[in-house]
Amino acid sequence: MVGKVLQYIREHHMIEEGDCIVAGVSGGADSVCLLLMLLEISRVLPIEIRVVHVNHMIRADAAADADYVRKLCQEYGLSFTLVEEDVEAVARRLHISTEEAGRVVRYDAFERELGVRKGRIAVAHNKNDSCETFLFHLFRGTSLKGLAGIQPVRDRIIRPLLCLSRSEIEAYLLERKQPYCIDSTNLEDNYSRNVIRHHILDTAVREISPAAVSHISDACDRVNEAYALIADITKQGIESCVKVRTHFYHIDREKFLELHKTIQSYVVMEVLAQAARSRKDLEAVHIRQIQGLMDSQCGRVIQLPYQLRAKRDYTGICIYSETDRMTQEIVLSEVVLSDEEKDTLMTGRELVILVGETKKMKAKLHFRGKNDIDFKNIPQKKYTKWFDYDKISGNIVIRTRRPGDYLTVNTLNQRKTLKAYFIDHKIPQEERDQISLVADGSHVIWIVGERISNYYKVSESTRTILSLAFEEDIP
Repeated sequence: MVGKVLQYIREHHMIEEGDCIVAGVSGGADSVCLLLMLLEISRVLPIEIRVVHVNHMIRADAAADADYVRKLCQEYGLSFTLVEEDVEAVARRLHISTEEAGRVVRYDAFERELGVRKGRIAVAHNKNDSCETFLFHLFRGTSLKGLAGIQPVRDRIIRPLLCLSRSEIEAYLLERKQPYCIDSTNLEDNYSRNVIRHHILDTAVREISPAAVSHISDACDRVNEAYALIADITKQGIESCVKVRTHFYHIDREKFLELHKTIQSYVVMEVLAQAARSRKDLEAVHIRQIQGLMDSQCGRVIQLPYQLRAKRDYTGICIYSETDRMTQEIVLSEVVLSDEEKDTLMTGRELVILVGETKKMKAKLHFRGKNDIDFKNIPQKKYTKWFDYDKISGNIVIRTRRPGDYLTVNTLNQRKTLKAYFIDHKIPQEERDQISLVADGSHVIWIVGERISNYYKVSESTRTILSLAFEEDIP
C-alpha cells in the first residue's frame, strides 16, 4: 500500500526532498491514513511534516477529535496546530453554505501554516471522493472539466491518497490496528455528497458492480486526459481568433467559425473567464448567447455576469467590462514631454515614459543621427516607428482620441479624420477609446499598433529622426 502511494506521488511530482508538508488531519480514517503514509514516505524521502487540525465548532464532541490528533502527533513527535473557527458564523457572514465555509476555513488555515516555506499542503481525498465529485457535477450539470473528478495536484495542494479507495484505506488501518475518529455529520444526509455516498455510490457497488468506484475513477482519468487535449487545442484556437488588449477581447468571426464547434464553446468560456477573472456563475447559457451573437446584426449588445458586455461589430464580437473600460479611459490621460525630457532627448539618450498604469506600457524615445541611418531599412515593426522630428511643431502628446483628430493618408498629405479611419478599418467602437495615440495637436502622428501619418514619415530630406517604441509589461 505504501509503495502504491509513493509511486503515485512520484508520478505526479507531488513531493521533493526537503519539502515541508502541511497535512490536514481531522482524525477520520482518510486523514489518519494520510498521516501514516507521510510518515512512511519520510523514511524514504526526507521531509518535514506539520499537522493542522481544524475544529469547525459544529459538533459538541469535536474537541475529542482534536485531542486524538494531538496525541497522535505527540506519539510521532510531529508539530501540531489547532485552529478553532465558528464555521456556521463564517457561512452567514460570507453568504455561502456551511460546507463551503468549512472548506474556506480549512484551506486558509493550511496556507497560514505553510506560509513561505518550500513545500505543499496534503489533504486526504481518495478515489471515492473523486467519484462522488464526478457524480455530483454530473447531476448538477457541468462541462467536461467538471467530470474529471478531483485533481491530484492543484497549486500547492496535493492529494496522495487519490490512488486508494475508501475500502483500501479502512483495510490498511485495520491491518495496523490503528483507531480513528468517526465524524457523526458524515453519517447524515444533510449534504448532497453524503446522499451520493450513502444512497447512490454504495448502491452501485452493492447492486451493479463491486468495482464501480474503480471504474468511475478510471473514467475520470480518461476525461482528464481528454480535457488536457481539448485545453491545448483551445489555447491554439484563442491564439488564432482572439485579439487581446487591456480589459478588451475581440473574437474574429471568420476565424472563429473555422474552429470545431466543441472548441468554439471552450474558446468562448475561456475568454469570458479571463475577462471576468473568474469562472463562477459562467454557464453554458452564456456561451450560447455569444455564439448566437455571431449571427446577429452589427451593434447588438448583450449583458453577461460580472458587468461584462458582448457586442457584435463588423468582424466579430467584442467582450469587455463596462467598469474596466471606464477606468481605462480615466487612467490613460495625456502624457506631455517636459522641457527636461526634451533636453534628455537632445543629448541622444533614451527616455522612458509610463503611459498608463493599467496598460503597463512604456514609450522609449531617442534621436538618431542622419549619417547612422540606412533609409532603405526603416523599421516596419508594429510597435516601433521612425518619424521626421523636424515636422513636429508642438508638444509630443501620448493620449487617447479626441473630436477633430486626423491624420494624413497619402503622399499628397490628404487628411482623413480618425473617426473615418476607425470606421474604414472596422475597428470596434469599444476598442477605439483604448487605443493610444501619439499626437501633435489634433494631428495624429501615430495610431499605436496601426499606422503612422504620412506627413511625419522619414525621407531622404529628414535631418533628425525620432525613434519611438511602445512596449507592454516591461518590468
